[in-house]
Amino acid sequence: MIFRILLMLAAAAGCAAVTQTATPAQPASTAIAPDQFGGLHKLIKPQPGEALWANVPWLTNLAEARQKAVAENKPLFVWRAGGGEVLGRA
Repeated sequence: MIFRILLMLAAAAGCAAVTQTATPAQPASTAIAPDQFGGLHKLIKPQPGEALWANVPWLTNLAEARQKAVAENKPLFVWRAGGGEVLGRA
């Protein structure tokens, strides 16, 4: 029983600390002006020669990829990201 009370008090203190250290919202003056949007959008899009991985003919079927690798006598590269299932199938 005492452990529960101490745990609740610690949680309440943590919530209070988080609320007190929260940063205020940024002023509206940081918004992008509509006439600047096009130029900024052009800057953040991948430029020619960047993101070359997007040009690779990736296969999403493992069995098909294995057959193709064997037929072409090439290694198989399996990309597993985010700690989840292969290709995001969680």
